[in-house]
Amino acid sequence: MTDTARQDDKSEAVKETSFITAVIRAMENDLPDPYLVDRHATLLSTPRSKMMAEEALAAGGTVGSVIVRGRFGDLALTEAVAEGITQVVCLAAGSDTRAWRLPLPESTRFFEVDLPGQLEAKEELLASVEDQLTCRRVCLSADLRDETWPRQLEAAGYEPDRPTVWIIEGLLPYLQLDHFTRLIANVTQLSSRGSVLLIDAPHAEFYRDPVNEKFLAFMKSRGSAFQLGLEDFGTFLGERGWQAEAYTLRQLSEGACTWLPAPPERLCPSHDHHWVARAHLAS
Repeated sequence: MTDTARQDDKSEAVKETSFITAVIRAMENDLPDPYLVDRHATLLSTPRSKMMAEEALAAGGTVGSVIVRGRFGDLALTEAVAEGITQVVCLAAGSDTRAWRLPLPESTRFFEVDLPGQLEAKEELLASVEDQLTCRRVCLSADLRDETWPRQLEAAGYEPDRPTVWIIEGLLPYLQLDHFTRLIANVTQLSSRGSVLLIDAPHAEFYRDPVNEKFLAFMKSRGSAFQLGLEDFGTFLGERGWQAEAYTLRQLSEGACTWLPAPPERLCPSHDHHWVARAHLAS
């Protein structure tokens, strides 16, 4: 198999995984007391994505990181917009529904970036709620491993001199460290003072915990192997110019984040070693 073919296979696997997270959000939304409310997620829960979600959960996959980062990001984004930020960029936007379900002001320009075909598929599934978009949504098809995406983003109307909320959720497990480092460098270069970064990543312990071996083997078998884990996410971001508050799921369940309602124990099992962070550009 050629390198291009391998890259295409990995891209398709990552795109499929995006809709698995929609199924997980729909499952949470249907609970009597959901931690995350996402009424639009059920529209993205196709028979295929439901089947893949069942397989992933049966292999030991967890739902906590998906649900907790969703609530964390909702609150942080809402706060940033209330403080006057009107530019949002969601990288690897996948099945993210915030542009539809959050009451964002009309002045908000919401950029979504993902692999070719991903956003079009989402739009088709969300066609029935198109009228619920209150912000100005701008779509961009791009591979974030390609160094051309920043120029494409600016060509689509992004303004680097305006503060921005960056959302990067569920992407880092699929990147190698050098890809992630370049991605953060690009985000930093495109950001002005006052910008906010909402981001999550596996803790390095996720890969060392034997409970996760079956799930990691499952993900590898379907072409979307988890690769990146970090020991200290806050320090990592700080060394790259971002003042970060970073929490593990366990810390969040213990109330370490004062502005986030502590997630229930069911969403923070001991083997779901995961970071969730909010960071501000330091200068």
